[in-house]
Amino acid sequence: MTKINEQKSKEGMQQFSLYRQMVFKGFESFAYQSQENLKGKQKQISKISKVGRKLPKISRDECFKFNRKVDFSMQRELLNRMGASEVGSMFIGADSLEKLMRERILKAIGREIPFEDNLSMRKGKILESLGFDEFVRMHADNIEVLHKNKYANGVDKYNYFKKLEGRDTLVGSTIDGWFVSSIGDAELLEIKFSDNLYLKSAAIEYNRTGNFLENKYFFKYYVQVQMQLLCTGLNKGNLFFIVGNEALNCVINRDDNFISAVMTEVSRLEQEVSRIAKSLKLDSDIDIENIDLDELSVIITDFLKSSFVYQELCDMDFKLDFLEFVKSSQLEIDGEDEILNLKRRLEKISALQSEIDKVEEETKKAHALELSRVTKPIKDKLKSQIDDLMDKFSLNEHINYDFDGNLFHVDMSRRAIKDRFKFLSCVIDFTFSNSSVVNEWSTPILNAV
Repeated sequence: MTKINEQKSKEGMQQFSLYRQMVFKGFESFAYQSQENLKGKQKQISKISKVGRKLPKISRDECFKFNRKVDFSMQRELLNRMGASEVGSMFIGADSLEKLMRERILKAIGREIPFEDNLSMRKGKILESLGFDEFVRMHADNIEVLHKNKYANGVDKYNYFKKLEGRDTLVGSTIDGWFVSSIGDAELLEIKFSDNLYLKSAAIEYNRTGNFLENKYFFKYYVQVQMQLLCTGLNKGNLFFIVGNEALNCVINRDDNFISAVMTEVSRLEQEVSRIAKSLKLDSDIDIENIDLDELSVIITDFLKSSFVYQELCDMDFKLDFLEFVKSSQLEIDGEDEILNLKRRLEKISALQSEIDKVEEETKKAHALELSRVTKPIKDKLKSQIDDLMDKFSLNEHINYDFDGNLFHVDMSRRAIKDRFKFLSCVIDFTFSNSSVVNEWSTPILNAV
């Protein structure tokens, strides 16, 4: 009886030993992976400085240091310069421009609307830490140390307004952060969160071609980063997007010519703001200090409507006015016949794209199911034109070509045929253009729509 029990006990111990061995093998593997992940996380965190340092080469009179113990909105009122994030609003529509100028005028006459954060801003603040972590995770090899422009309690730390050639700038910027790259250079970091797929598409196009004019909101952020580079004296900025479940980084190099063009318009706007503010102060019929804010805003709007500068800024088309700053390769064609041939082909492509837009718009309203059938003949012609153009002139994809002042590029990976050829400006103009050029290939099927 004892021998039998001893035998069973040995067998049980052997089985337990085998079971235990399998468990610990699995656990060791799991523990190793967890340890490696932890090391990676610690390495990532170690690259983010706990102290938000000031940028190098910035003097005391080129920045404003916020006090973390004082109400942020009260300190914000002390900043008289236009914010870098506000500058882009000048160029994306009349509503944004009017709001910006109204707020600038109210500030100039001492009736600034009190700062209040909204849900979008609170969401951005909460997600900002995620943005920093994700940026470091994706670009750890190029980062020595990253500095958030924040105190430990999340309050912004510095507003920068570096002088340019010894002169004060009209713009100031409270950046998200900056980092020291692997080669020792300081680079700017601006983080954006969005669910806008058009913005994502614009960021992808910028990374492929350098075109920053695809989407008005991307252009606004591009202007913001260029202004931040001006305010900090840095030469390179990183515009880091998290759109849905995807993160994209757009590296933006400082463009002094672009900055100069933008600052010319900023100067005009600020001069007009000062003029209107002065007129309001001198108007004895307006009690600036006590008048209802809504009523005062209506009066300011009336001033803006009669402002020549305001109307000119409203009429600006950023896709045309800033087209010259998109990096491009000059397309040189030998021979007058070949030049004329290319002009005709480009006009045909442009007109076919416009024709598709027109048919799609009309068909969507009344004949949605017929859309594909109606546009197919035009799309076939357009595809043929693009294919012939690529073959004839040996064009490469994702390069902004400059031909006779018209910028365009090709992206054959686009699913929609119409989107494979993009003119960066909405207006295509060649000196030989006339109606006969369009009529010789126009699609008669439009008459039936």
